[in-house]
Amino acid sequence: MDESFLDKDVYELYSRWMTWMKNEKHYSCHTISSYSIDISMFLSFLNNHFNEKINVSLLKKVTVQDVRSWISTLKNQRYQSSSYTRYAAAVRNFFRYLDKFENISNNNAGSIKVKRRNKPLPKALDALDAKLALNESFMVSKDLWIQLRDHAIMNLIYGCGLRISEALSVTKKDIENEYLQVIGKGNKARSVPVIDQVKQSINDYLEHCPHVINSDQPIFRGKRGKPLNKTTFQLQIRKIRNNLGLPESVTPHSFRHSFATHLLSNGADLRSIQELLGHKNLSTTQIYTALDTKKILDSYTKNHPRSKEDNI
Repeated sequence: MDESFLDKDVYELYSRWMTWMKNEKHYSCHTISSYSIDISMFLSFLNNHFNEKINVSLLKKVTVQDVRSWISTLKNQRYQSSSYTRYAAAVRNFFRYLDKFENISNNNAGSIKVKRRNKPLPKALDALDAKLALNESFMVSKDLWIQLRDHAIMNLIYGCGLRISEALSVTKKDIENEYLQVIGKGNKARSVPVIDQVKQSINDYLEHCPHVINSDQPIFRGKRGKPLNKTTFQLQIRKIRNNLGLPESVTPHSFRHSFATHLLSNGADLRSIQELLGHKNLSTTQIYTALDTKKILDSYTKNHPRSKEDNI
């Protein structure tokens, strides 16, 4: 960080804040790096804004309007809009640290918020494209067991609404029951029904998989027998996408979005979809209502497109 616009005390405060984030809060290296750059930019802005070297007294005088002026400047310079909420979060974090540990209070700057940008709608496939993609999984590899593996993973994501990381963590023991016990984001546990088509595709894969897999090990494997990584499967989806002429927005996560969208369009209850997806807040799930407005019914196994088909 450039020390020229900070006095010695503020520079030391900044350094202690960085150490606190690393050693006490255990933030990721990415978060620490992002926050440190954000605050460096903010303090540089204040230096120009007030036309004086940044000192403790000045930090106490910073207003919400000063912070908003800084973010407005970033907007004018066409900084990425998705980062505006992070800029505010960095400022809040810094000033709350000063208040709690350095006896430097500024409730205004410590409470700054900016309006969240509207999230783009999820990129879901329609039911026909989902079916075509599942069929196409048999065309992107020469090895039958890999074809069956990719088909099983896609069925698992689309049929159970899993994240790719959750799907690749599934073990033999996990799929022995009618309900799949999933540990998702934030260590949040949820129970998801496994429809017959999904279970059958997994069993077909396991019958042909050439690698020995214990009951408590991830079932999906790469060519050399190691647990399959996300990058390899993402490449398979890219091949399927290119073969079918689907848009670049189609990723493994698109099948999770399709799971939710197709359930909703066929009548599933929004609260049930929230539970199946593992969303903490219903507001996160409600974004799918913008994708379809058909009448809501109530049965998961009855309404999911995969449960209605004998073969795909």
